[in-house]
Amino acid sequence: MILARSRALLVTLAVVAVLAVAGTTVGYAALGKTVTLSLDGHTETVDSRAGTVGELLTAEGVEVGPHDVVAPGVDEQLEDGSSITVRYGRKLTVDVDGEKQTYWVTATDIGSALDEIGKSFTNADLSLSRGGELDRSGATLAVVTPKKVTLRVGAGKARTTTLTVSTVGEALKAAGVKLGKRDSVTPKASSEVETGDTIKVTRVDVRLRTVSESVAYSTVEKNDSSSYEGTSTVKTAGVNGTRDATYRVVTRNGKVVKRTLVNSVVTQEPVDEVVAVGTKARPTTSSSSSSSSSSSGSSVWDQLAQCEAGGNWATNTGNGYYGGLQFSLGTWQAYGGTGLPSDASRETQIAIATKVRDASGGYGAWPGCAAALGLPT
Repeated sequence: MILARSRALLVTLAVVAVLAVAGTTVGYAALGKTVTLSLDGHTETVDSRAGTVGELLTAEGVEVGPHDVVAPGVDEQLEDGSSITVRYGRKLTVDVDGEKQTYWVTATDIGSALDEIGKSFTNADLSLSRGGELDRSGATLAVVTPKKVTLRVGAGKARTTTLTVSTVGEALKAAGVKLGKRDSVTPKASSEVETGDTIKVTRVDVRLRTVSESVAYSTVEKNDSSSYEGTSTVKTAGVNGTRDATYRVVTRNGKVVKRTLVNSVVTQEPVDEVVAVGTKARPTTSSSSSSSSSSSGSSVWDQLAQCEAGGNWATNTGNGYYGGLQFSLGTWQAYGGTGLPSDASRETQIAIATKVRDASGGYGAWPGCAAALGLPT
């Protein structure tokens, strides 16, 4: 009787054990889920008993920050067959012509990141390729935009052009403008360029130039005791010389701004002009004696000849006046003279001079000496 009861108890316990194991298996099967997890585009299948998306990520060791994107959200219930997407945030610093701005994006390449922030930067130069990878460490992107500037080079006309550059120096290089060692540029080459700027290049040139120049003659005065005071006669005509002069010439945009003589070589010496200056005191002539002399004639003419030509009736200095009374050839011939006055005798010259005096009513043909001698004009 006791043995029968023991066997019945063992059977009952075995049945209970079997049912417990079966219930546990069924319960696990009911709680387990299979989901798809995508991390920045890398997808894998995961079996999990997590109740929420956040619990799944924690269980899988996936850490998310404030700039990361999780879909569905971390508080959403996890369902069997769910697809969980995690896109990590990247810090993108965009430097546009020196102006920096920071963005957080989830794109994995530069082009997509620009699309994400709504920036196209058409025709601009980028420091990173649009197809380049953008990893989780982030990146700094330098952007140089096209700028419309005006270039004025030297004495040339101003021209407006569009250049994708950052500085004045880059603008000149892009425009094919080379600076000489003395040239200057405004603004300076390191200055930032903005649309509307005017860039001015001043061409400075320094050269040595040699030219032939005239060397002025000097005038030398020599005392002449045979001529009256207040008279002078050119004995030797002056002639200019020549020299080769070398100058250091500085030009700015083609215009000479400085010219300095650095060397001079005389190629032909000038000839001094020699002038005889009378030092002889003039005679004192009273009005009465002048009148008397005028009537007699000869002594007056000798005095005039002394004043005009130093008493030399045959003088011919080549100045266009001849003889002791310094006739012009036109006057001489007009009053009947032939040949050159300087070749004529004293008496012939006095005869022609008398005609001149009588025709004018005085000695006005010789104003300087007539005044000095007190003769009527």
